[in-house]
Amino acid sequence: MKIKFNNIRDLSDARYAAAVMAECIGFAVGSDNDLPASTIQEIIGWCAGPDIILEIGPEATVQKIETLLNLIPVSGMEVEETAFSTLKDQFASQQLTWIVKTSNPITDAISHVPALVVSENTYCAVIPTTETAEILMSNEPWGISIDCFESVSTGIKDFSEWNDFFEALEIL
Repeated sequence: MKIKFNNIRDLSDARYAAAVMAECIGFAVGSDNDLPASTIQEIIGWCAGPDIILEIGPEATVQKIETLLNLIPVSGMEVEETAFSTLKDQFASQQLTWIVKTSNPITDAISHVPALVVSENTYCAVIPTTETAEILMSNEPWGISIDCFESVSTGIKDFSEWNDFFEALEIL
């Protein structure tokens, strides 16, 4: 099962993702909680392993995306289904993996759906609990995605739910 961490907020998130051998980590672009390029560079400088995905939000401009593609070793982009064709054409010269946020799996890219789906090339969004882990173990999806969360206070995060979840999946 492939693992994607969404909306990486800090080095702790990225290091955790690397520790559970996540395939990719996503950074929001064009939303209210974007990280500056320098922060993304700093985070990925300390975290080897996962592919870097730009999660393109509604306020992302082509110029901002191009800037990030020039500054960061991006492997792919995650986009809303409505923007997929346009952005794929816009960045056709780049060798990118495309992940499309959709409600149903599609065939010409990797899909990211909001519920459990067992289709090939489809990440399903999950809330990391031990109950969810049991469901995943019995259904064996192709991939899962997990949303990162803000620190409880500066530099302090409680990863106990994630730990229980990944232990139940026998990944930790």
